[in-house]
Amino acid sequence: LNSLRGDPSKVFDHHFRPFRLGEVINLAQDVAIFRFLLPDPESHFALNPCSTLQVSHRTGSNIIEQVVRCYTPISPNGTKGYFDVLVKKQPNGRMTETMFALEVGESLFFRVQEYKLSYLPNKWKHVGMIGGGTGITPLFQVINHALSNDDDSTKLSLLFANRRESNILLRGTLDDFAEKFADRFKVHYIVNQAEPSWKGYTGHINAKIIKETMPAPGRDMKILICGPDKMMAHLCGAAFGVMKAMSGSTPMQPAGGHLQNFSDLQGVLGGMGYDKEMLYRF
Repeated sequence: LNSLRGDPSKVFDHHFRPFRLGEVINLAQDVAIFRFLLPDPESHFALNPCSTLQVSHRTGSNIIEQVVRCYTPISPNGTKGYFDVLVKKQPNGRMTETMFALEVGESLFFRVQEYKLSYLPNKWKHVGMIGGGTGITPLFQVINHALSNDDDSTKLSLLFANRRESNILLRGTLDDFAEKFADRFKVHYIVNQAEPSWKGYTGHINAKIIKETMPAPGRDMKILICGPDKMMAHLCGAAFGVMKAMSGSTPMQPAGGHLQNFSDLQGVLGGMGYDKEMLYRF
C-alpha cells in the first residue's frame, strides 16, 4: 500500500496508527490543509489510487465516542516526510471541529481504506470526473497518479463545481496540469454565483454540460463522481438516507463507495444512458 524505506507495512496499513500534525495551511475561513508528519522524515508517502485514509479521534472509552471519517490526501506519491489532507469545516461536524481545534504537535489516528474500484493505466480510454467542493480530493488523487505515469495514455476530463470562482480549490495545480498535459487532461469549471468576468459554466450541472465535458456512455470509459449530497442526488439519484449515513454527524461512517454503488444509477446521468457499471460514486 505504501512504503517506508522499502517496508510497505510501516506507514499505513489496516490498523489505526498515530500521525502528528506538523502544520496547518489556511485557504479560507473554513478550509485548510492539514499537514501530518510521517514517522520517519526520510520515508515517502504512497497510496494506491482509489484508496483513502480513515481518520479516528477518540473522545472517551466507549466505541460510540470514537469518531471516524474518511479523507483522501492530496499529496502525490513520493512526497517525502508528510502528507496533506484538505478539509472543509462542517457545521456540527464532529471530526472537522476536532481537526480545526487541533494544535501543531498533537496527533490523530489513520489507517488505509481501499475502495472497490481499482485504477490501472489504460484500463479505460477516457475517464471523466465530476467533483463538487472538497469532493475533488479522490479525483485529484487519480489525476495525480495517472499524469505521473508516462506509460498511461488514458484521457482525463474534469468538471469541477463550486459556489464561486474564489472557492475553486487546487485551481492553480489543475490549470498547470491542463497546460502541461494538454493532450490528456481537460478541466472545466462551473460556479453557482458568477462575476461578470467569469468565462466558465454557471448554474447547476445539467445534461447539456455533461454531454459537452464528459465521455459518452460506453464500455471503454468511466465516470468518477464525488461531491455534496444534493449534487450526488441530482446527478446519480443517490438516496438522501444513504447520503446522510455518510455525511451526517454519526460517530462511525460507512464507506461511501460501498453503499452508493450497490444502487442503480438514476438522476441526470441515468437519464442520459449511463449505467452503474460506467460510473463510480465515492
